[in-house]
Order: sequence, then C-alpha cells, then structure tokens
Amino acid sequence: MAHLNRDKKTKELKETDGLKSRAKNQLWRIYKCNDKRKPFRISRSKFSNYVDCDRCFYLDQVLGLKQIDSIPFKLNDAVDELCKKEFEYHRKKQTPHPIMKEYEINAVPFKHVNIEKWQDAKSRGLEYVDRDLNLRLTGGIDDVWENKDTKKLIVVDYKAQSKTKEKKIKDYLKDPYHEGYKRQLDFYRYLFEKNGFKVQTTGYFLVYNATLERDSFDNELEFTFDLIPYETDSSYIEKEIKKMKKLMDSDQIPPLNKFCQECNYIIAGGKLIKDKK
Repeated sequence: MAHLNRDKKTKELKETDGLKSRAKNQLWRIYKCNDKRKPFRISRSKFSNYVDCDRCFYLDQVLGLKQIDSIPFKLNDAVDELCKKEFEYHRKKQTPHPIMKEYEINAVPFKHVNIEKWQDAKSRGLEYVDRDLNLRLTGGIDDVWENKDTKKLIVVDYKAQSKTKEKKIKDYLKDPYHEGYKRQLDFYRYLFEKNGFKVQTTGYFLVYNATLERDSFDNELEFTFDLIPYETDSSYIEKEIKKMKKLMDSDQIPPLNKFCQECNYIIAGGKLIKDKK
C-alpha cells in the first residue's frame, strides 16, 4: 500500500518532500555534530534501528530523511493499555498479580513515583543522560516488577499476537523477527542500571495470544497468556552506543546494507527513474 502523508492533527493530505521539517522548532530532531546546547535524544527504537541498519539510522538522525509513518496497531495498543490498568491495580495495593502466583514468582508490580513517566513511550519514558556523549537515552517500558526476596527489579514487556495453539509459544525467542524484542529488554535493563537500580538478569515477555481455535468470531476475542523468561544482557549496550555516537559525528554515510529493504528500495527507485529518463 502507498503511504500518503497527512497532517497529524487534521488528518488532511499534506505535501511532503521526504525530509524532516527544517522549521526552527523542529531542528532538535536532526543531530548536529558538536552541538552542546542540550543532549540529543535517542529512543530505544532508534538505537534498535542503528543496530539493524546503520545507514538508515544515519540518513534519518543525521541527514534528516523522514521515515515513512507507521500504521498504529490499535488492537495491540488496547492489550497494552488494559494490561497496564490490571497491573496498576496490584501496584497500588502492592499485591502479586495472579500471573505471578501461577508462575511462582515472588514479586509485586514495582511502585515508584515515576512509573507513569516511565511508561510514556511517546514523549517521556525511562531516561539516562550520558554527559560524555551528550546523549539522552530513553525507552518507554511496559512494566517493571520487584522481586520481594532480592529487591531487584524485573523488566517485563507485554506482547500480543494471534497464532495457532501449536505455534503460539514454540521457539518464541528463537524467532529471528523477535531479535528486536530481546534487544528491547536488554536496553531497558541498561537504563535502569544507569539510574542506579539493581536489576534481575531474568526478564519476562508476557505474551497474550488471541486463540484461533474457535468456530466463529461472535464479536469477541479469547486470549491465553504465557510468561516467557529471557536472560537479559546489558553488557554490549554501552559499547554499541559509543559506536553509534562515533557514526553520528562522522561525515561518512555508511555503506549500503544489502539486507535492508529500505536501503535498497531507495537505491533501486533512483536507478529506475534515472534509467527511464
């Protein structure tokens, strides 16, 4: 499908030149080398983009190429929001959620004055400012629990999917499309550690699966859930962030990533137009 550019408020069609806005109040979106006025914001998703394709990351963050707007996944968002409400109930009462009891995890949802801020992925999130690199690293978490025995934090991310019963969880963490999920928890652990918290190495994916084993829809979805443990690793994050910052300060565009669809779409489109002319 074609992605047409629209005004974010009115939803009316809006002309685009394919670049980020150069308006004075929007220049913070484009990185400028040696600009020391305030730390440049890098979200967890932007860091993940760098790991996947440094060329696309450079075009986006340094040169200001506008990424194609993604279509919101409203059903997934609904699962996330309802989960947060459910766990917030137990956070206020400091009682274990039934899922914790079922999986014999001695924990409660972590109660902290900044939990609402940490869960706001769009504009706030959990953050750490690296003064040496002049970067503000951020990530919007889904949830964090507290181990009642060790007092360490447990990073948790909600996921929604719809697969057959046989495939819903089998080899979940071996799925190449879920590599970004694991990097996500690694990054959150890194941010918590940089904020002075002690974090349990085992994090969890709370996966809600809309069952397909039904004869009819009947205007409702039935979900099953599974709690999948993942041994987080934050040791590589800082090294990658330093490499990312070095790239951002460079005037050299990274070479073409032969596996990246976006990179090769741009190159192929330009070539076809040139050849046609």
